[in-house]
Order: sequence, then structure tokens, then C-alpha cells
Amino acid sequence: MADNVFHRRNQQIQDAIEGQNMKQALNLIDKRVKKGEDTVFLKAWKANILSCHTDNANRQRGLADTLELCQREPAITDINALDILHQTLSREEGQEEALRKLWERAAKAKSQDLNLQLKWFSYAFEADDWKSAQKAAMSLQNNFPRERKFYFWAIFLSYLMAVDTASSEADRKLFGTLAYRMISKAAESVPSDPDQLLSAPRAIQTSEEMILLIKIFESQGRHAEVAKILDTENVGLKSKILNNEWSFVGLKLIGLESAGMWSEGLAYTRSLLAISDDEAGREALQAHDDWAVWRLLISATENINNPETTTQIQNFIKDFINFQPNSRNAQLAQLELISWGVESGKLENKQLFNACKEYLDRNKARLYTFGDLCRYIPALDKTLLSEFIDYQLKSLSEESQAQGPFKGVAKINALKVEYCFRLASDERNISRQQVVDFVSRCLRAYRETDRPAQSESSSAIESQPSDDLLVLASMCLIRFSGLWADGNEGNTRDMTLIRAASILDRLLLDSPHNYQALLLLVRIYLLLGAGSLALSTFSKLSVKNMQFETVAHNLFTRLATIHPHPAPPVEGAENKDFDPQAALVHALYFYRHADVTTSRNREKGLDLGAYANLQGTIDLQRRLRESVCQRMWALEVRRMQRLVGGDSMNRYEELAQNESPLLDQREFIAFMNCEPPGTPKFEERMRVGPLPKGRWMVSSRMTDHLFSILRSISLQKPGLRDISVPNPDGNLGPAAESEMTAAEIEGARINLNLLKVALFMGGSKSVTSDEIDSCLAQAEEWLESKLKALALDNDISQTMSNTTICLKPGKPSAPSWRYLHEMFITFESVKAMSQIAALASKKGSKTVKLPGGHVERLGELTHQVYESIRKNTRTLKSHISESGMLSDLIELILGGLGGEDEGKELRAELVETLDPSAMEMFCGSLMESWEEGLEGLMRVSL
Repeated sequence: MADNVFHRRNQQIQDAIEGQNMKQALNLIDKRVKKGEDTVFLKAWKANILSCHTDNANRQRGLADTLELCQREPAITDINALDILHQTLSREEGQEEALRKLWERAAKAKSQDLNLQLKWFSYAFEADDWKSAQKAAMSLQNNFPRERKFYFWAIFLSYLMAVDTASSEADRKLFGTLAYRMISKAAESVPSDPDQLLSAPRAIQTSEEMILLIKIFESQGRHAEVAKILDTENVGLKSKILNNEWSFVGLKLIGLESAGMWSEGLAYTRSLLAISDDEAGREALQAHDDWAVWRLLISATENINNPETTTQIQNFIKDFINFQPNSRNAQLAQLELISWGVESGKLENKQLFNACKEYLDRNKARLYTFGDLCRYIPALDKTLLSEFIDYQLKSLSEESQAQGPFKGVAKINALKVEYCFRLASDERNISRQQVVDFVSRCLRAYRETDRPAQSESSSAIESQPSDDLLVLASMCLIRFSGLWADGNEGNTRDMTLIRAASILDRLLLDSPHNYQALLLLVRIYLLLGAGSLALSTFSKLSVKNMQFETVAHNLFTRLATIHPHPAPPVEGAENKDFDPQAALVHALYFYRHADVTTSRNREKGLDLGAYANLQGTIDLQRRLRESVCQRMWALEVRRMQRLVGGDSMNRYEELAQNESPLLDQREFIAFMNCEPPGTPKFEERMRVGPLPKGRWMVSSRMTDHLFSILRSISLQKPGLRDISVPNPDGNLGPAAESEMTAAEIEGARINLNLLKVALFMGGSKSVTSDEIDSCLAQAEEWLESKLKALALDNDISQTMSNTTICLKPGKPSAPSWRYLHEMFITFESVKAMSQIAALASKKGSKTVKLPGGHVERLGELTHQVYESIRKNTRTLKSHISESGMLSDLIELILGGLGGEDEGKELRAELVETLDPSAMEMFCGSLMESWEEGLEGLMRVSL
């Protein structure tokens, strides 16, 4: 009964807090205190409520009362009171030490209270406070010695402290040594009799605990000890604990290599790769034929650097290849050893040439051959390199004998080598005809390669090796199109992108799930300003989970300024497949869900003693929380909402304004790349502007904060918290060009001026009236320059000339991404100016007044620029719907690279390869997507 009354009284207070009635909550607490219920719990709760007040005086009083309670004698041990004190201190910056002492004092005062000690540990562990969690774990293992997991918790937390970059050097050394000693003692405690293992509670008993030992040894640089302990009977590879688990063989290999134990490493790897004729030996040898083993064998040979040893290993590898002729790793080891010999001057270049030929002869029907040889071919001199390419091309006469899934692969490898080491490596000297000839051969080879028949019951058409031929043809067109641009590289590139996209679209008729083709098409569609096609193509990639972190940036980067509006709904598709806002919200949900899931997995991993996985989970959670993509998507979905409306995105404001350090895990490995080693990868040459990084984030946060302030002013709730205002000469200086487009830099500069105006209007004292005159004058000057660039002359403006696709000289035909990007960026700044003018001229407004003349002029100019963008867009849209546009696109695709004579061969191959009806549908879809993009611009309102 008493508990029910207590709960009811607490609920009354809680209801008042949730209703934001802090005064009532405090009165309810004071009444209970006056009636004699003067407990530390109520005092802690009162301090907590005071600390939540908006006025600084009450907030400081609440914090002071909290700190006083934390230091009282005897120490507070009531868990409810401790919870509230913890909650209060967690909200305040710089109170980490007070939090640690709060729980440490409570744990000392009540050392046998398991719940209290576990609560301390859980709070610290969940908050990534490894120092406090380590102290809690040490307290647990000291006070409850029979619970073995507490001992290993203490070891694991000591290890986390030792490897945490945020720890001081002294702490890393102290806790690293402690972890090493404790885990070493656990290893020494393992009994020689495996049956007695369970009777030794503080001994290593599982493979997970052995992984923890190895990680600790490695973190201390004790690599030789890793190799040594894995040879012991009690906890070594042959022990009952490890039972010859192959992953620990890999750890031993790493230990031997890291310790520089070359003789031991050589002997060990030779024993693993020893040839055996019996069946069991053959099976073991197949399992041991791992590149990690061969890598150590080669590293040991190179470091021993003894002619006798080198000869022995060369013979050893030859014998192995004779015994296992299909061993890719052994053949690569042979190449690696010869390459080292050439680099060290012990062998001639010709020997590497012969070794590459031998490898090619053995593996020319394997798709991995090109990637393998790329490591060694560049070391050949120019003459031998040319000879190698010729040899590979001549050997294709034997290709007609190849059958099954490997048919045509030798030709694919030969073409990739030719592209990489004859075309791309000598791009300044190649002719247009060489490119035409290469693309034509790719198209011809694709047609000549038989594809397996698809059964009617098959639910999916698998990709085939021959798919690479059409991807390679598209890459070649894109890669070299700018070499003969005749001063109009942008438009030549756009027309080549259309042609390449049509080839990839043809490929997807045969292989609709080809990942490389789909990903490349997404990038091409974005560059062409066909955002709706990029969205629908991206949906076919079925991106899930971590791919939102590593792959989704290929669609989402700058999507807010290319296609922020929903495309027409697609039957059977999800919202996120045609609505970019829904797609970004879906991606952001992944991060939130992943954080919850990883937190849950951390708790489970700790209870199960899965320390290796647990560290990986902790690292994953940290990487996702600090993800540059997550912050970018938060900023971009808010930008989309500002431009085209939609549901409120205020829930992402805190995330968007987060300025903590960032981690970049974006990947580009899914793109095919045949560029020479050491040069920019293919996808780097066709990005939608520079890759956004820190400077882009700073400028986007600044713009986001500008609109937040304007919204606060309109609601008469100015939010003028301190922000990092970009330095025009730093974040927006010349270095910004490596991360931001010209339009983004220009927009950020003008938005910086507008931010100062907004701060001034909100009553900020950091901006003077003299600065405001200059900011408004610059805004007007910028608007006038935009009006000039957008002025139409014979249905063409300067902006259209520079940013659109022209199928015929001098006549804009369709928007490229550059047009849409520049217009949406301009719209964003114009909307901010329009809001400033409206707020400044609003009667009865409490904002600081702006100079009247500037306000009136700003309002006029913003409206004129807005209407000019709409006129340009309407004009461009009318060009798309003109008669003959479809036939012009088809002719462009079939027209080859140059004039009629140069394009005959390529045109013939394109006519043979491309399906006429599919090509017409492709061109029609492209035109529709352009119209949808322009319609999206027309829907933007001030």
C-alpha cells in the first residue's frame, strides 16, 4: 500500500514535468518535504528539475545542488537518487569526473550491493566511458570473485582504455600493462589437463578469450609472444580450446610477420604447404592454400634475402604448381618473387615478362586475370609492355576452343589490358580512330559471345562475364570523349554520356541485375540531369543496411540540388524508389535503428563473452554515429524540404547541426576500374562535382542554420545560439574547390551574408549595422548578376548556354545536372532573401529594423530572379517537347564519335548491337525524366 502511494505521488510530479509545468513539480516536492519526507531522492529530483529550467540562474542552482549531493557524507547509495543525479550530470558538459566519483563513492560505501555495482558499470559502458567502466569492472571482480565474467570484463575494459585514442598516453600505458598482466595470468592458469578446465574460473576457457589475449598482446607490440603462446599445449593451436581452428593459424602468421621472425615463418609456412599424396593430406593442403600463408612465405624469403634460400623457395613453388596446377595463390607467389627479384636488380625485366606470359597462358579464361596482372605489368619497360599486349591479342585465335562459362573471358582480359596499358596510359597520343576501333571491337565481341539460355521458370537472370564488354565500351566512350571536344568539352561529354547510357541500357536487357552497370547508370543519369531515372535505377540495386553508409552516396550526393522532388509514382515500387525525401528518411532510419541494435548487441556480447565481436560492434557504433554520410543526409533532407515542401524535418535539426568529428566510409569499389595503377580511378573522372567533405559540411550547416534562425524569428522565438560561421578565406577559399561546386561556393558566400543579416534581425550583438549595409549591398549585387545571366535572348540565356545539353550547335535541348544544380542552389538563396524581406517589412514585427531602401529593393530583385529562373525553365522544357527531339537522340546514339567517315564502323556496330525498340523507349524515358526535373524546378515557390 505504501509503495502504491509513493508511486502515485511520484507520478504527479512526473506528469507536471512532462507538461512543462516545472513550478508545479517543484511545489509538489516542497509539500512532501514539509510533511517530513526529506529524502535524498526528492532533493536529487528537485535539483534535476531546476537544472531543466530555461533561465540560467535556476539551471546553475540545480547543478550546484546536484554537485553538493554528490559530495555529501555518507555517500548516497539509494539507486533511485543515483539515477536522477546521473541524469542531471549527463546533461552537463565537463561533469564526467563528477559522474565517476558519484558511482565510485556509492560502490565503496555498499561494496556487496551487486545491483548498484552493475548499474554503475552499465551506465559507464553504455556511455563509452571506458575509464569509469573499467573501475566498475575492477570493483565487481574484486567484490564478487566467484563470477568469472567480471574478471574478463575488467581485462576487456582495460584493453579498451589502452587502445582508445581519447585516452592519455599515461593511461594507455597503465591500462595496457594491466590488461597484459591479467590476461597473461589467465593463460597461465589454464590447467594441463583439459578435463580440469572448468574448475579454474579465472583461466582462459574459450576461443573468444584467446582472441582477446592476442589482441592485447598485439596492442602491446608483443607479436613474438603471440606466435609462442599459439605453440603451447595448454592454449595453443592444438589445445582443446582452439582445436586447430584456422582463424588462429592466420593470427599466428600475422604474429610471425609482425615480429620479423622470418626463419620461423618460412619453416611454418613450408610445413603448411607441404605436398602430400594421401587423401587427408590433399584436403589439408587445399585448406592451407591461402594467400595469407603464401604472403608470409614470400615476405620471409625476401627478408632473409639469401640466394640459397631464394632458390629453394623458387623450386618449392614450382613443385607446388606442378602438383596443384590450378592454384592461383601459388602462381601469384611465383610472380611476386620474380617481381621482387627484378626490383632488387637480381633478375632481368625479361624474366618478369615471361612469368606474366606464363600466368596469362594458365589463367586467360579467368576473369580475375586482369586484376592480378595489373600488379606486375607496369614494371615492364615500354617495349616489353607493348609486346605483352600484342602477345595477348594474338593468343585470342585459340579462344574459339573455349567453351562454357569461360568462353570469351580471354578476349575480355585482353581488351582490359589494352584499355589500361595502351589507351589510358598514353591518352595524349591516342587517336580518335583507336578509340572508335576499341569500342567497336567490344560491341562485336559481346554479340559474338554466346549467352546461356534462360529457362522460363528462372526468377533471375544472372550476370555473365561478357557483360564486362559493354561496360568497358561505355567506359571507353566516357573516358576519352573530352579529348576532341573542340572547346565544348561539357556538351561533348553530355552527348557521350547519352550514348554510353544507351549501351548500358541494352546490357540490362540481358543482365538486369548487373551491379556495375546499374551503379554506373545511376551516376550517368545524375550527370545527365535525369534524376527520376537515377532513382528508379538505384532502387534495382536493393541497397540495404550498411550500404546506406558505403554505397548510397552514389545517389544521394547533391540529389537535393538535382532532383529534390518526387518523381511520378511507379507501380509496385515503394515510396523511397521515386521520392528522394522518403529515400533519405529511410537511410536516416537505418542509422537510428543501427544505433539501437548495436547497443543491444553490445550488452549481449558482454554477457556471452564474445569480446572480439564486441569490440567490432563498439567500433561500428562509433563509426556510424560519426558518419559523414549520416550528417550529409540530415542536411540534404532538410534542404529538400525547404525547396519543395513535404513533411517537417525538424527532427533532424540536432543531427544536421552536430559539429563533432566525422568519419568517412564511402566506397567506390563497385565501379569497374581499368585505369593504370597510381592514376585516378574511372569513377573519379565522372563525379557529380567534387566529393563533399569538411568544407561542404561547414557551408551546408551554415545555410541550414540560416533557415532555422529565420523560422525562429517568424515564430518570434529567436534561436541565436553560438555557431561556427565559415571564414570566407578559409572554408570558402580556393581550397573549397576540391569539395564544392562553383555554384555551392557562390551560394555559401551569399548565404553567409544573409546569416549575418538574420542574426542582426534576431538581436545578436555580434553583427554591427555597418556590416548589415555591406551584406545587403552584396546580396543586391548578386541578384543583379543573376538577372543578367538569366536574361533570355532568342530563347537562350548565358546560364542555359553554359549548363545545358545541346543536341544541335547553339541550341539548348535539355538540362544537364549543372543547370538543375545551379538553379536549385540559386532558389535556396533567393528563398532566404525573400523571407528576410518579408520579415523585415512585416508590420508589428519585433525584429531589429533593416534599412528600408535595401528591404524594398531586395524584395523586388528576388521576385525578378525567381521569375527569370521559371522563364528559363519553361523555355528549356518547350525545347524537349519539340518535334524531332526523339529522332535527334536516336541519331546521336548511333552517330559514333566524329564525322561520317570516322563513325561508320562504330555506327554499324551500334546498329547491330542495340535493339531499336528498346533504344526508342530509352530515349523516351530520358526525355520524360528531363521534363520531370524541369517540372520540379517549376514547383519551387518563394
